[in-house]
Amino acid sequence: MKRLLLMAMIAMLLIAACSVNNGLPEPTEPIEDFTGVPTNVAILPLKTMDARSRNVRKILEVRDLAYAFSKYPQFNLMDMDNVASEFELLGIRDVDDMDLEELKEVADELNADVVITGNISALRADLFAVTMTFYSSLTSELRQVTFNVSNIKEERWEALDKSMMTELDNFISTEVDKIFNFATNFYAAGNYEEAERQLITTIGLDPERVEAYYYLGATYYRTNRYDLAEENFNKVLELDPSHTQTLVLMNEMYEKTGENLKRISVMERIAEQNEDAELWLAIGNLYAEAGQMDKARESFENALELDEENPLVKTRLAFLLYDQQMYEEAIPYLESAYDSFPENDLISRRLAISYQRAGRMDQAIARYEGLIANNPNNVQAYLNVVTLYRNKAIEATDPAVKKQNFDKAIEAMNRLIQIDPNNPMAYLNLASIYLAQNNNTLAERNANETIQRDPTLYQPYVILGTISQSRGTTEYNRFVDLEKRASEAVGREATNLSRERDAARKAANAHFRSAIQQLATARSLTQEPETIADINNRISVLNNLVEQTTGY
Repeated sequence: MKRLLLMAMIAMLLIAACSVNNGLPEPTEPIEDFTGVPTNVAILPLKTMDARSRNVRKILEVRDLAYAFSKYPQFNLMDMDNVASEFELLGIRDVDDMDLEELKEVADELNADVVITGNISALRADLFAVTMTFYSSLTSELRQVTFNVSNIKEERWEALDKSMMTELDNFISTEVDKIFNFATNFYAAGNYEEAERQLITTIGLDPERVEAYYYLGATYYRTNRYDLAEENFNKVLELDPSHTQTLVLMNEMYEKTGENLKRISVMERIAEQNEDAELWLAIGNLYAEAGQMDKARESFENALELDEENPLVKTRLAFLLYDQQMYEEAIPYLESAYDSFPENDLISRRLAISYQRAGRMDQAIARYEGLIANNPNNVQAYLNVVTLYRNKAIEATDPAVKKQNFDKAIEAMNRLIQIDPNNPMAYLNLASIYLAQNNNTLAERNANETIQRDPTLYQPYVILGTISQSRGTTEYNRFVDLEKRASEAVGREATNLSRERDAARKAANAHFRSAIQQLATARSLTQEPETIADINNRISVLNNLVEQTTGY
C-alpha cells in the first residue's frame, strides 16, 4: 500500500512539474532561412520501457520534440498524430524491433526522408534514458543515439538540442556526403541522368554545397543544356567567386557556344586570380578580334604588369598601337620587339615607318648606325637603316638631299655585301635604289643578283618588269615619232624612217612582252592581295601596248 501511495505521489509531482513548465521561450538568436528542400522527419510513437516513462513520453511527443525541431528549418517534423495513425494501419507491432525492410516500408508510406524510432526508460524518478534510431530512406543507413532527459524542462530541451538534434544534423550531413559521392561516381562513369538526380537531392539537402552546383553545372554542360549549366556555374561563383574549376569549364563552354564576350569576362577572372600574363595576352587578342581596341590595350598592359619583359606581349601591343597610328607610343615597344626578334622584317619595317611618321628619322638612323658600329655583323641593322635612308631620300624635295640619302643607302648595302655577300635583300635594296634613280642598268644587274640568291622573292621580278616596261615605253614613243615623220617624208628618207619605225615597234613589243613575263612570274610568287591587284592592272595595260605594237 505504501508503495502504491509513493508511486502516485511521484506521478503527481511529475505532472505538476510539467504543468509549471508549459511556456516555451522565444529564440535568443534569429533562425536563418533555409533555401533548400527540408528533410521530412517522421518520429514513430516512442516506446516506453516502464510505467514511469509514460508521462515523459507524452511531454516529448506533445511539446518538446516540436520545440526542438522549430530551431532547425532544414528539418520538417511531420505531424506526430498523423504519423502515429498511419503507422498503426501498417500493423507493425513492435516499433523498437523493426528491420530495414519494415523501416523502408514505413518511410515510403509516410513519404519521409528520415524515420526515427525510439524508447524511453527510467533511470530514477527524475532522470530518463532515451534511445533513438535514425533511418535514412535515401541511403538505408542507420544511426543510434542515446541520451538522458530530466524533469526540468530547460535541461530536457538542452539535451534534445545537443544530443538528438545535433546527432540528426550530423547524420543528415553524412548522408549528404554519401549521396554527393554517389553523384560524382555517376558523373565520372558518364551516367549523367543518375548524377543529375543525386546532385539535385544533394543540393536540396545542403543548398550551400559548392561542389554539388559545380558538378550539376558540369552535368548539364556535358548534356548540352547550356542555360542550366550557366545557371549552376553562376551559383558556384556566388558562393565561391574564385572557384577555378568552374571558371575553366565556363571558359570552355563559352568557347564552344561562341559567346566570346562572356568567355572574355571569365578569362579575365581566371587571369586576375592566377596572375597569368599569357592569359592576359590571349584576352587582349580576343578583344582586338572583337574590335574593342581600348580593352585589348588594357589587357596587354595587364600582361606587362605581370611580366614586363615578355617579348610576345610587347610585340602585340606594339602592333596594336601601330595599327591605330599611335606611332610615338608604339616606338618603345617596337624597339623592344626588334631587340627580341631582329630577323622579323615586319617589326623592323613598322619601326622604321613609326620613326618616320613620328618625325624621328634621324634618331632612328643614329640608333641603327650605332648598332652597326657595336656589331658590324648585325645584318638586320643594315637592312633597317637602308629603309630609313631610302624613305628620307624619297621624301626629300631638294635633289642634293635626295642624292645624299640614296648614296648613304647604297653605301650601307655595299657594307652589308662585304660581310654577307649572298644576302639577297642587299641586292634587292640596291636594285630598288638604282631604279628610283633611273639607273636601269645597275637596277637590272642587282635584280638579277637577287634572283640568283633567292628566286622565290617576287620583288626583283617586279623591278625587272618595270625596267622592261620603261624600255618598251621609250621605244614606243620613238615608234610613234618615227611613224609621224615617215608619213610626212618621201623617197629614200621615207624608206629609212619606215625601217627605223618598224625596228622601234618590234623593240617596244619585245620589251612589253618581257615585262608581262616578269610581272607574271612575280604574281606567282606572292599572295599579297594589293600586290597581285597592282600587277594585274599593269599586265592589262601592257597587253594593250603589245596589241598596238604588233606587226600589221
